[in-house]
Amino acid sequence: MPSPKDTKGPIVKTGPTAGQNRTRNKDGAWRAKRSDAGKPRPKQEKSN
Repeated sequence: MPSPKDTKGPIVKTGPTAGQNRTRNKDGAWRAKRSDAGKPRPKQEKSN
């Protein structure tokens, strides 16, 4: 895994973009993880 010292920013630890550099928001702040990250998905009724 790359070091934040080398990539000039925090590294994403988990999720679909794990290992990449964190992106920034429009105001320049580091983007936070989604509030629903890590939560179990709601059960969906199967309809066919």
